[in-house]
Amino acid sequence: MVLKKLRLLFILLGIFLFVALFGEMVSPQIKSFFYAISLSLKQILLFVIPFVIFSLVFYALTSLKGGVFSFITKLVSCVYLSNLTAIMLAYALSSNVLTHIQKPFERAPEGSFDALVPMWSFKLPELIPNEIALLVGFACGIIFSLYPMKQAIRTAALCNAGANFFLKRMFIPVLPLFILGLVLKLQNDQMLTQAISICGPVFLLIVGTQVTYMLFLYFTAAGFSTSRLGEYLKNMFPAAVTAFSSMSSIAAMPLTLIGTEQNLKSSSLARLIIPATVNIHTLGSAIGITTLAVATSLAFNGVVPDFETFIHYALFYAFAKFSVAAVPGGAVAVAMPLMEKYLGFSPEMTGLITVFYMLFDPFGTATNVAGNGAFALLFKKVARLKVPAGEQKEVEKDAELLTSRA
Repeated sequence: MVLKKLRLLFILLGIFLFVALFGEMVSPQIKSFFYAISLSLKQILLFVIPFVIFSLVFYALTSLKGGVFSFITKLVSCVYLSNLTAIMLAYALSSNVLTHIQKPFERAPEGSFDALVPMWSFKLPELIPNEIALLVGFACGIIFSLYPMKQAIRTAALCNAGANFFLKRMFIPVLPLFILGLVLKLQNDQMLTQAISICGPVFLLIVGTQVTYMLFLYFTAAGFSTSRLGEYLKNMFPAAVTAFSSMSSIAAMPLTLIGTEQNLKSSSLARLIIPATVNIHTLGSAIGITTLAVATSLAFNGVVPDFETFIHYALFYAFAKFSVAAVPGGAVAVAMPLMEKYLGFSPEMTGLITVFYMLFDPFGTATNVAGNGAFALLFKKVARLKVPAGEQKEVEKDAELLTSRA
């Protein structure tokens, strides 16, 4: 799995570099062909994504077993607010920082290049808006998590399997083709070199925001105690490193559970919160995609999306994060239709975001895992969850055993 993800990462990077170096040698007919493929794949994605959103939200919420209304309501509400806070924080920071250091792309004069026209084009009908699919999936998930029915749970599992099959077996394998056509379009319009030039500052801003926000969350959870902060970070460090190297929150989950158990002093609470939030609470992608969206808007449009426009996108994007699958590019696949609808982004803009997001994914995944550990600590306080009697001593003994083995 790790090798597959690294291979995809290097393929996308190779496409970017190849087009930047040799794009001028590619004939207009070949560019037109691959651009048409990109737009066709985008139409298929937009056609299928409402089903994907409904299925993953439905399954994620029905997986919150136990039927305890108070706990489920608090968990879902806190996950939503946490994701939304990260999105708005990234918007505020990137809007203020990037407007001072990033210049809009300089458009080539008309007539200096031939416009790239796709060799063919088609448009599939929108059977159901993404927002409706999201809300229906949310409603069904909440209802059947509170009142479990075997048929509903089986249906949710089948829908989840279908959505994951589309993303893993169909979307991910053709992602390089999707990116290739859009990168060729950028090169044809003489904007690819400028896009590469903004990569460094945007990367530093994303990683700086992610690290700073994680420190703030853990410091808050520690009651602003530096010694406790150090303990929390030490316990979660192995999980974050594993997430970074594997680019998978799922692969890191065993270590995330161990670190969270030690921080909470409770194995039962860690096992209740972490598996339920591993895919739906993703602060790394919230910060990364939002910062990339602001940078891309500045580059192509010369302006940052105004607050009124962005808040509509943010509110639905925070909901849509309940439908993110644990696959490379899953978060950006869900965000793309929302960016095009609410922010007015073009396919070239969302394609550029996809490439950069995939390149920055190791840092985003590590932040997702660290953020889940911080969320568990803060949620324990907000929901006023109590550690079962005797568990704290057991966790401390297990921690001593792990330390002695290390």
